[in-house]
Amino acid sequence: MAVQCQQFIGGQWLSATGKRVSDRDPSYVNQEIAYFYEATPDDVRHAIQVAYDAYLDWREVPAPQRGRVLLKAHQILSERREELALIMMREQGKTLAEARGEIQKGLNLLEFFAGEGFRLSGETTPSEIPHNFTYTVRQPLGVVAAITPWNFPFAIPVWKLAPALVAGNAVVFKPASWTPLMSTAIVKGFVDAGLPAGVLNMVLGSGPVVGQAIALDPLTKAVSFTGSNAVGASLQQQLAGRPIKLTMEMGGKNAVVVMPDADLAVAAEGVVGGAFGCAGQRCTATSRVLVHRAIRQQFEAACLARIEQIEVGPPDAANVTMGPVIDEHQLTQGLAMVEQAVAEGAVVLAGGHRLRDGARADGVFMAPTVLSEVRPEMAVARDEIFGPVLAMMSFDTLDAAIAIVNGVEYGLTASIYTQDIKTAQRFIERVEVGMVHVNNPTIGGEAQLPFGGIKSSGLGPREMAHEGTLFFTETKTVFLDYSGTRRTGNLY
Repeated sequence: MAVQCQQFIGGQWLSATGKRVSDRDPSYVNQEIAYFYEATPDDVRHAIQVAYDAYLDWREVPAPQRGRVLLKAHQILSERREELALIMMREQGKTLAEARGEIQKGLNLLEFFAGEGFRLSGETTPSEIPHNFTYTVRQPLGVVAAITPWNFPFAIPVWKLAPALVAGNAVVFKPASWTPLMSTAIVKGFVDAGLPAGVLNMVLGSGPVVGQAIALDPLTKAVSFTGSNAVGASLQQQLAGRPIKLTMEMGGKNAVVVMPDADLAVAAEGVVGGAFGCAGQRCTATSRVLVHRAIRQQFEAACLARIEQIEVGPPDAANVTMGPVIDEHQLTQGLAMVEQAVAEGAVVLAGGHRLRDGARADGVFMAPTVLSEVRPEMAVARDEIFGPVLAMMSFDTLDAAIAIVNGVEYGLTASIYTQDIKTAQRFIERVEVGMVHVNNPTIGGEAQLPFGGIKSSGLGPREMAHEGTLFFTETKTVFLDYSGTRRTGNLY
């Protein structure tokens, strides 16, 4: 029987009155596993007001104590990690290994941000004025919004909620409609850790209804958004002119460059893992691979041999290493991109079709797809697909490869495989991305390192690391005069 998920406002689980939204297992789309009734704009306004009222008390709690609440949440969610991984496997379609990996990453983030309660420091600076003590402090913003996607339903909410909370803000959390069970489990972890009522609120519903209502409310002081470029652009336009902080992590068209001196076995493993892990549904997924013409045939053969080892199917089946895409729209979009690429001259080396046999009959499965003879001007080489499709291109010089990598609107992450440190360093210096990997896939990140991109991949400060906490604070500059004398004249 499907579980009804509810809104969480002011410490209470509440049903809303909006339209009914179904949550289905992408491996068995006829199975409804959960549902909810969408929040209304009135529900959102109530959540924001409740959050503001709670914020007035939460900001007075010393930051180290706020961090201890996060540390308790880390302990609780860690004890529930297997339950969380199983929820993710059913609701989002990750394999159990992938789900466990994401849960661990989220726990690492929560552990890191718990420690930020001891690191919310300002600085002292010498004043030009005698007997003046000048310094800065970091203070919370107030009510902040966290709008999160479906593809990393545990890690991404954690890396937004945790820094916002430890900094002393109250949060209104709008998760993706595809993952209400995981979002509910996250909120329960924070609540069970002792987070005061109203400090964390969750409203379920669509972006146009719920997300927009949160972002446009005058009490909302910051928005942290992860999602598509189309939604991000719309959000940016809606917030134009408002005195609000905004950070957005959006799409990617991530490339790997394989040089002639690369270890081809290592490179093929990294490219295939980066392209087809999580069914290619990662903003950091490898979508393009640029192979030096001298090793093209060898590398293609190495990749194809590795792809043959991928077993696609329902994650609860034995030996499956790649699950479904999230829904029919995502599948149709991926297949359409392949069809268009073939019409433009690309050659399908592997996949390119839907899988509907046996245990895959009731799910949304796409074969791991490799396209060769791709040219930089093709749509498949320029547009984000968010599915298991890899575009292969050739190059003759490093400069030519860098030009192709940079020749798209996105700039999230890129990778190069080479044994030459000079080549690696030149690539690092010139590639237009927010994150660079050398002899590693385009995927991955660590809690203590900033995450984010440039160009159309990101707007605003980076997430994760200390930068992720600072986004949720304001700097206050203090001038403390202890001279005991009245000052006159030009003090600027």
